[in-house]
Amino acid sequence: MKNILIFSVVLLTACQSSVLPHKERQITDFIPTEKKLEIQSLPKTNFAETNFPNNCEWDNFQRVVDGDTIVTDKYRVRAIGIDTPEVKHPNKPIQKGGIAASDFAKEFFKDSQKVCLIPSRIGDEFDKYDRKLAYIFTETGGDFNLEILKSGHAKGYFYFDFDRKPEFRKVVGK
Repeated sequence: MKNILIFSVVLLTACQSSVLPHKERQITDFIPTEKKLEIQSLPKTNFAETNFPNNCEWDNFQRVVDGDTIVTDKYRVRAIGIDTPEVKHPNKPIQKGGIAASDFAKEFFKDSQKVCLIPSRIGDEFDKYDRKLAYIFTETGGDFNLEILKSGHAKGYFYFDFDRKPEFRKVVGK
């Protein structure tokens, strides 16, 4: 019985390789199609120049919660595309670098009375903690998400889709 089973497997394997066509891959198989090239060659625009101040939802700034969260009159706002070490997490201790990230945010917003909130065109409007997800700008056009990322006080948070992901990846070298 064992020999019959082995013979059947060998026979089926031999038949499969002779029946199914074998296609050798050519170098041209790896060249992007016209559609891929078309998408890659779309003009690159600066997000801040294209969206600030035209696409702003203006709100009164109240305070910094930590390095990636602020409070306005209407919302608790989580900065899209970045993550900073925890300072005020209910179940975690203060993490290394968290206070420096919070201090950076406080300094960034120290003269701000209003902030511009711009949501991502792709992705969610609110997170699971009911915080508004947004790119946050000062009245003078300071781009908080980008500047804290450039400073090294935040890392890129690439687990979710957002429209500035390629720009932020470039900043952090990923």
